[in-house]
Amino acid sequence: MDKLGAIVLFNKVVETGSFSEAGRQSDLVPSSVSRRIVDLEGWVGATLFHRTTRKLNLTEVGRLFHERTRSIMLDLEEARIMAAELEDKPAGLVLISLPASLEQHVVVATALFQARWPDVSFGLTSTDRNVDLVAEGFDIAIRAGRLKDSTLRVRKLAEVPRSLCASPQYLATAPPLAHPSDIENHSCLSLRRNPGDNVWHFKDGGEIVDVSVRGKFTANSGNMLVTAALHGRGLMLSPDWIMGPPIARGELVKLLPAYAPYPATSALYAVHPYQRFVPPKVKVFIDFLIERFDKNYDWSVHPSESLPAAMM
Repeated sequence: MDKLGAIVLFNKVVETGSFSEAGRQSDLVPSSVSRRIVDLEGWVGATLFHRTTRKLNLTEVGRLFHERTRSIMLDLEEARIMAAELEDKPAGLVLISLPASLEQHVVVATALFQARWPDVSFGLTSTDRNVDLVAEGFDIAIRAGRLKDSTLRVRKLAEVPRSLCASPQYLATAPPLAHPSDIENHSCLSLRRNPGDNVWHFKDGGEIVDVSVRGKFTANSGNMLVTAALHGRGLMLSPDWIMGPPIARGELVKLLPAYAPYPATSALYAVHPYQRFVPPKVKVFIDFLIERFDKNYDWSVHPSESLPAAMM
């Protein structure tokens, strides 16, 4: 016997005063309602209704049983409403993995998000490693570039321009640079973890120019490459989320404006484990990042400059 269903039906019979009306509201024929009430009485071990041809009356046991079960039904409905509200309102801890080069952009985004949703807290881990979200307990990972096929859910956050840059200090003594092919005569800074970074691609009219690069400095972090570029160690090809502020300050100079890197942008993604129902704290925060990092977002401005004065 479905005990909870029988108790719900019992309360409906009491409220309507009729097996027939309770059955109509529950899509049951009266005989089925009567049979389930008899089963419930067998489980309770007492008669719950005085039955006559004209009306139903609760027995003393039935009245007490109704008072207690009605209270339970109200508590269950309150719990259902509360759960539904929690599903709609972001709350709780969000654990995020992200590349070191995006730290400042995401940290500022969390501060702005918490101003709107104060019941959400964040735990951020900075790493350029592709973490195992499920095994390591992360809710979200921010990733850049081409993604490997996986069972994770993926949402694109932004397409960020890429630029070829160097410091004025490096350019003062470097060989001439008028065409992408000239890059082969330069010291270049590249990511050690990605063998594909040893070949850079540029658009020359309708053609793609492939340039093999070499240099005396590699790293597994975009932040380290920027530091090397700022100290005159060579050319760097990277998204503007890394190089935007030093370009705006004149510490790095954009090069070869007539030859766009190919691809011209680098994609940013938020990935999270597959779930039938995505927690609001995850869904709403990713929605917020998409809204914040839209096409009007200025990657050349230090992200802290977008914080309201009261938050700085």
